[in-house]
Amino acid sequence: MKTKWMCMILMLALALNLSACGNRQENGNSSEYGAINMDPQSEENDLSENTGNESSNINVINLQDNGTDKNMMAVSTVKDSAFSGKVSGCYYAGGSRIIVAADKLYLCDTGKGETIASADISMEDLCVQTFTDGYFVVGQGKAGSSNGSFATSESGGINGYILNKDFAIQDTISFSGLLSDDFIVQITGIAVSQDGKQVAFGGLSGLYLYDVSSRKVRTILNYSEKGTVGNMQIVTMDSLTFTGNNTLVYVGMATDTSIGGEGVSVYGTVSTDSANLTITKKGDYKVDTEEVQKGGNLLFMPQSFDKNNGTLLMLDTISNTEKTMSFSSRSEGKDGVYCSGQGKYVATAILKKNSVTINIYDTASGKKIHTETVQDSNSTYFMRIPQILILDESGTCIVVLGRGIDEVSTLITTFSFAGNSL
Repeated sequence: MKTKWMCMILMLALALNLSACGNRQENGNSSEYGAINMDPQSEENDLSENTGNESSNINVINLQDNGTDKNMMAVSTVKDSAFSGKVSGCYYAGGSRIIVAADKLYLCDTGKGETIASADISMEDLCVQTFTDGYFVVGQGKAGSSNGSFATSESGGINGYILNKDFAIQDTISFSGLLSDDFIVQITGIAVSQDGKQVAFGGLSGLYLYDVSSRKVRTILNYSEKGTVGNMQIVTMDSLTFTGNNTLVYVGMATDTSIGGEGVSVYGTVSTDSANLTITKKGDYKVDTEEVQKGGNLLFMPQSFDKNNGTLLMLDTISNTEKTMSFSSRSEGKDGVYCSGQGKYVATAILKKNSVTINIYDTASGKKIHTETVQDSNSTYFMRIPQILILDESGTCIVVLGRGIDEVSTLITTFSFAGNSL
């Protein structure tokens, strides 16, 4: 019973948007949304008292700007906890589903407005990937955790979980125990195949493949031996994604001997069965490898904040062709760039002292189609880059604030927008 109530608070906010999908086609605009202040100390009986006041705490000012939707909203002050413990993030899980990380992981269906299942997994930082028959969750284990198959209690290593469609754990992987002579750099350099049978991961010295069935590891590519194409020598593969069961797209760093061995941003493909390698140099564009995202067939490669100039590089992983997008200003993008699950939309965040403005762009046309400003009197919420999820089908945007800040409870706000494809 408690699990149902925990999810319903979050789903109430999302349902306001999802129920309006049919009206958006007719009216071309929608300003329904909700907001939640995730307070881990609140009690379940308070939850039923305050949910009815949610909409009365929101202030909306509708503006128009060059044909785009533009709204300003004040964050609601509902102080009920939707989940046990502080919410540390929300993650796209395909279709209308999201995964909420708190004291454990919760699989939620935003269309039905309910929690489908939960898994006893708790990590500091994590990434969620979907495959044909389930979910792959990889992250940094919490120090002192005895969760699952974590190797030590003194410090958390990088760990992965393979879950089926019902959110039941099928396999656990302690990556720190897989290699004796190499070290995994970051969790974005780990990817599950589309059939869920293999997990690829990059280290400091090479690229490796874990077979889920046999639980064995083999080396795909040793950087020093076979990591060279022309003048380029692979140094790291920091971000990985499967485009087929035997093909990986990577983003990383390489040294270029033609310019004295200087390090440059690169991307390319590598075959898991033959180690065939391609390297494309992006010396004039420094990719933030920790923020590389895949939406549909597109790979989105945001720039490093210190080199940001208001453009975004994208790669069509089917045709292996590049595409670029220009934002409204050269400074836009340094506070976060986010793609939708199917790659139809891109959002940027612009932080100010007491607000964050979210601009949503249509990927195909490159046009800005919606602007929303979330504001709150507590400036602490805007001291760090927010987390933003975009659900393509419903035209819903989820904004998560304060998830990594201990001084405040996590706040989740949702709003809807009218996409060009709706």
